[in-house]
Amino acid sequence: MNKQVDLRDGDPVDPGVATPLVSWPFFQLEFEKCIKCLQCVRICDEVQHRAVYTVDASGYPALVSGTNDFRDTQCNNCGQCVGACPTGALKDLSDTGRLPKNLREKTTTTCCYCGVGCAIEIETENGEMVAVNPSFVSEANTGNLCVKGRFGMDYLHHADRLTTPLIRRNGKDSPLEPASWAEAIEFTARRLNEVKAEHGAQSLAGLTSARATNEENFVFQKMIRCAFGTNNIDHCARLCHMASAVAFKKAVGSSAPSASTPDVGLASAFIVCGSNTTVTHPVISGQVMKAKYENGAKVVVIDPRRIEMVDHADVWLRARGGTNVAVLNGLAHIIVREGLTNPEFIAARTEGWDDYVRTLDKYTPAYVEEVSGVPADRLQEAALIYANADRGMTLWGMGITQHLTGVDGALAMANLSLMTGHLGKPGTGFIPLRGQSNVQGCSDMQGQHNNLPGYHDIKNPEHRAKFEAAWGVPMPEDEFHSVVRMELGALSGDIKAMYVMGENPMGSSPDIAEVEEGFRKLDFLVVQDLFLSETAALADVVFPAASFAEKDGTFTNTERRVQLLRKAMEPPGEARPDWQIICDVATAMGYVMSYDSTAEIMEEIASLVPSYAGIRHERLEGNGLQWPCFDTDHPGTRYLYEVDFPTPSGRAVFNVVHQDETSDDITDDQYPLNLNTGRLLEHYHTGTQSRRSRGLDHMHPEGQVEVHPEDARRLGLESGCMGRIATKHGSVEVKVVVTDRTQEGAIFYPFHFAEAPANRLTGSKMDQASDTPAFKRTAARIDRVN
Repeated sequence: MNKQVDLRDGDPVDPGVATPLVSWPFFQLEFEKCIKCLQCVRICDEVQHRAVYTVDASGYPALVSGTNDFRDTQCNNCGQCVGACPTGALKDLSDTGRLPKNLREKTTTTCCYCGVGCAIEIETENGEMVAVNPSFVSEANTGNLCVKGRFGMDYLHHADRLTTPLIRRNGKDSPLEPASWAEAIEFTARRLNEVKAEHGAQSLAGLTSARATNEENFVFQKMIRCAFGTNNIDHCARLCHMASAVAFKKAVGSSAPSASTPDVGLASAFIVCGSNTTVTHPVISGQVMKAKYENGAKVVVIDPRRIEMVDHADVWLRARGGTNVAVLNGLAHIIVREGLTNPEFIAARTEGWDDYVRTLDKYTPAYVEEVSGVPADRLQEAALIYANADRGMTLWGMGITQHLTGVDGALAMANLSLMTGHLGKPGTGFIPLRGQSNVQGCSDMQGQHNNLPGYHDIKNPEHRAKFEAAWGVPMPEDEFHSVVRMELGALSGDIKAMYVMGENPMGSSPDIAEVEEGFRKLDFLVVQDLFLSETAALADVVFPAASFAEKDGTFTNTERRVQLLRKAMEPPGEARPDWQIICDVATAMGYVMSYDSTAEIMEEIASLVPSYAGIRHERLEGNGLQWPCFDTDHPGTRYLYEVDFPTPSGRAVFNVVHQDETSDDITDDQYPLNLNTGRLLEHYHTGTQSRRSRGLDHMHPEGQVEVHPEDARRLGLESGCMGRIATKHGSVEVKVVVTDRTQEGAIFYPFHFAEAPANRLTGSKMDQASDTPAFKRTAARIDRVN
């Protein structure tokens, strides 16, 4: 909030008897060690821009709530105050070390959670992680961390970690039993080859992982194409930002985000649409706060929920769910009407303007208000903020993409950047905020069905020839399946065997009842993971994998920054890095893959992927490199499209998009509410990691559904009661929270809880241009459970 620090009235603190200020189970302030330097107060106020601390009459830090519990404030448990404290008065309660910090082993690596790619320092004693600190080596986070990155790594030592291969020796009904690596590899290769021989290569499929390294994703897709002989490969981007990637390819010729984290801090205006940024990407939200409170930037938030970013917004456009395109076209209409386009940029660097601009006539503020519920005057104010800015930036999340018209929403965002010329210079551009640590890199390595690594077209003869020469086998020619279509193929019998690395479709995919039915019908299922996930529990073979802290390699973050992972400790038991397991399976199937190191794999990547041609492990110390990086002397590229666009004409393209008023899952008398799903700050993905972190799970041990007060009154619900959410696909019973964060007629439920999974409620309808499921709008009802 960037408020000035005030001296509070009250009795002086006696540090010898004062009750500590506590954020259980993460940290506490012990006054007997406090020297009143107020570094904690300043870093929270001036860097994190949160109203947490004040100063009491004695000059000691106090909480603005007047209590001793940080949960009564805006504290998000980032722990930056802990790091700033010079005396240890702010004590890290998650630190399990016994040695002084200066005697511990320290390893700088990259965080395993969201796509920001924060640099972290892992402290170890006797081969075990005891604490995590932020590192200042990377511009991705400049020394900042969120609660997951700092306090959520104890899952690494959880008793549930897989430590030995498991196989079902006597068929589907037999139990998973420990096996040697030799037996498990031989069994897997034999069964995959048998299915391939009986049903053809196209009956095989693989899911690769945004939590695995670039090198591991590269060798996985190589195994699928060369050993399996199919293009049936996909990964989690299909479920989140594939709609953005498809839109970017159409609009600017590349699927990459255009800007970088430093550019966020330089922007003078933001449109944040469909992104609960302080929850899903707290460190990026900190850069938005920096731009606002230190440099005077303006913030427009477009979201149906009253998310925390609304408290920092200059304008909040509370659109009804599913009306993104109408609102964004309405902003464009006003920008054109007010003469605030950038005609020089449009003329010199774009095409399709005339056809596009004619379609905006109907999106008047009055029409947009009727469709979306956004007041006309607020729409006008928002348009002027973005169009009048010297440096405008757009940030968005799955509130844009997870609709039946997700690609159209992302295209509408791109149109705004193009018409104002907010592209190709510092402090401008667009960033679809990636949800997992290496989802950008997984896409670059092409853990997807429709391209080869580096976005080479799988159907282009020249591109195919390049990889055939490198890999020594013909590239597959089969039509391909995306992840949901693979799962539907398993259900129909078209897909007979699957290999899943580091993903949990039994939590992340839509309509998991169908997913489970399909997986049970498979002739053979292999899962490679850290834990026996809901998906792994159905497998015929389970391989134990090393975590990010137990291996080396690279991640590519949401700003195209390629950064090193460094091994901080040994994996538990017999667990192994993913790339080694993959190479052994491929070799046992008959296609030999052998590498001495992940650095050697990166050499091969660089030889085949032009944008990674200059990437080498030895060049990535410190800040990493942002692709495109065309040779080993190239410094990397902070922002894209300064000169031209990678399209046939070198120009960006305006795309005509319209509000589809019949899209998504329509409510009716039986299912009158719209169900929206999403994340919580303290949890991640399907919870396989964060639910095994003591502190994170303490903060949110169960899923709770948000219900608007009017809906709660009408349905006889109150906070704390149990409710049954039901849709056409299934039901779950969860605790109710009555709040005006959600709109009347809508409910919100997070997707981290396997005991009551959100995706038991969602359906497999997809955006037809991207195959991204419409998670954000499902017709539902909620009934009280006594």
